[in-house]
Amino acid sequence: MTVEIQGEAIVGEIEIAAPPQRVFDALVDPAQLADWWGSAETYRTFNWQVDAREGGAWSCNAQGPAGPVATVGGRYLVVEPPHKLSYTWNPSWEPGEESQVHYTLEAIASGTRVSFRHEGFHTAKSREGHGTGWMRVVGWLRNHFEKGESRQ
Repeated sequence: MTVEIQGEAIVGEIEIAAPPQRVFDALVDPAQLADWWGSAETYRTFNWQVDAREGGAWSCNAQGPAGPVATVGGRYLVVEPPHKLSYTWNPSWEPGEESQVHYTLEAIASGTRVSFRHEGFHTAKSREGHGTGWMRVVGWLRNHFEKGESRQ
C-alpha cells in the first residue's frame, strides 16, 4: 500500500484479494461504504446516498466519537464498472473546496490493483490533511476484504 503527495495531488495504490467488480461494488454500494469507511477511533460514515451514474450525486455523513456531524458529497464524473470511477469531493469542513477523486481498478493475479488520485486542492493544508485521511481510507478498504465482509 502506498499513499503519497505528488505535486498538487495525492496518489496511491493498493492490492486487494478480490476481483475488480467486487472492489468496484464496495466503492459505490451504500451499505458496503457504511460498513468499511470509518472506524470507532476516528469517525464513522453513515446515511450514504449514491446515484452511481455519470452526473449522479453522492453524499454521506460522518461523525467522530465526540465531534459534530460532517457531510461530504459530490457528483460522479466517470462510472465505468468495474475499472474506472471518478467523482467530485465537497467536504462541509472546507466549504467551496471542490476537488476530484479518480480510481482505476486493474485485474491482477492476486485480485485487483486499485490506483487512485485525489487532485484539485485549493490549499497545501487541505492536500496534506486529505493525504493523512487517505492512508486510513485505503487501509479500511483493504480490511473490508480481508475480513470477508464484502458482499459477493
